[in-house]
Amino acid sequence: MRIDVESQLGEMSDKLGVLALGLGDLSPVMQAIAAVVEGSTRERFLTKQDSEGVSWKQLSPERLRQKKGRGGILVDRGDLMRSITGHATAVSAEVGTDRPYGKYHQMGWGVPQREFLGLSEEDVLDIQDLLNDFMEDLL
Repeated sequence: MRIDVESQLGEMSDKLGVLALGLGDLSPVMQAIAAVVEGSTRERFLTKQDSEGVSWKQLSPERLRQKKGRGGILVDRGDLMRSITGHATAVSAEVGTDRPYGKYHQMGWGVPQREFLGLSEEDVLDIQDLLNDFMEDLL
């Protein structure tokens, strides 16, 4: 499951493009970005909120009975949460899951929508800080 959040970065996306053209290899800052977003994505499983701070829909009484006290919202054995990984290349940072059922929860296909991927306002600010620090180090 992967979503594109480039539109959420606005002007930062343009800066990254210019940096990539000039430097070619942005892997150090991309690795840092992937780590920040991976951490905040995992945190959502604890706060039970999407990237905008909206609480995930509660489990139905029937689903609670089925779980028999095991796990919580989007957590049964913890496979989905543990599968959240970040990956960086010279020009991109990605965070996602290899679990095929992740897309159903993210998009709400056949189940209540509980978005776990995406950039929060704090993520965007953290990415801005990383980019600013990276550019300062270049000067």
